[in-house]
Amino acid sequence: MRKTSESTDFIAKNHETVSVVMCTYNGGRYVSQQLDSILSQTRPADEIIIQDDGSTDNTWDILTLYASRNDTIKLYRNEAEHGINGNFFSAMRRAQGTFIAVSDQDDIWQPNKLELQLSAIGSKLLCSCHSRPFSNDGSFAYYDSRRPNTSLPRMLFVNLPGHTFLFRRTLLTTLMPEKSEMYEVSFYDAALCIAAAAYESIAYVDEPLVDFRRHADARTYNNFRKSLPGAANAIHQLLFTLRHYRALQRVAEPYLHARLTFLQQLGADTDASREAITMLNLELTHGALNFLRLQRCFVNAAPRLFHTSGDGMAKRLRALLYPVMQYYTYRGGVEQTDNKAVSKI
Repeated sequence: MRKTSESTDFIAKNHETVSVVMCTYNGGRYVSQQLDSILSQTRPADEIIIQDDGSTDNTWDILTLYASRNDTIKLYRNEAEHGINGNFFSAMRRAQGTFIAVSDQDDIWQPNKLELQLSAIGSKLLCSCHSRPFSNDGSFAYYDSRRPNTSLPRMLFVNLPGHTFLFRRTLLTTLMPEKSEMYEVSFYDAALCIAAAAYESIAYVDEPLVDFRRHADARTYNNFRKSLPGAANAIHQLLFTLRHYRALQRVAEPYLHARLTFLQQLGADTDASREAITMLNLELTHGALNFLRLQRCFVNAAPRLFHTSGDGMAKRLRALLYPVMQYYTYRGGVEQTDNKAVSKI
């Protein structure tokens, strides 16, 4: 177990403490609102780690002011830019609490977020909740109130949003490898989701505890209008992936390989992990026979593969098409030029 004597002392003296981790970059327009919502929690955080990634606006001045007024806030500033993943992993490893709650700089938490998630997590490794998008600048925002599926087959392809997470620190410090190619190709939230799901250990609060600000200048902003549920979008996704199948497959392979090696590094002795490793091996082995085997795996996993859980003929038919339609997720790595798909990666 990788932990310092300082963190051991902290945990020994403070049973089930909570560290909030926030990473900032040019968030001066919104960070005060989020800090106010964190500081107003019905179950206060024991420490608030804030790590800035070289902001050039007034973010650092705002953070310094808040830290001067509240001794639970601990500020860190990167000497060189880390990027989203490097910044979050570095900041999370500074946390000393039993639990880590991840915060984006521009969201707004409901006052009882920490209280409800701490109550819900029980013995699980990770707890998520609904995130309700909103926008003040006309950016695309859509709220899907359905309770999402949190099984590993789903998490391999579409993960839960990191800004909703409360997780046990041991998930990061003990169960997950310190280094993995997964961290090089996917965001931190995908790794945490896959790790927790591999141990069949995700809890969920079926309430919107985070108001998720959508704005065009956010680093992770994208317009996902074409990914919303509906027959027209399903047809669009199928046609797009059929048209660009080979190029999308090449883009996807590094991500799928990283997930496979990550699961192998975890070594979780669960049915979920074994099933996922079989799926990913088939994904990475081409040929008609392996394609059919992958279809069979997806059909068997149909109740756990899509946004909502449950079985039915419609989901099994979708599962037959999923070996192709899954690649729509990787469309950002492909651009069309004269009706040809060219890989950007």
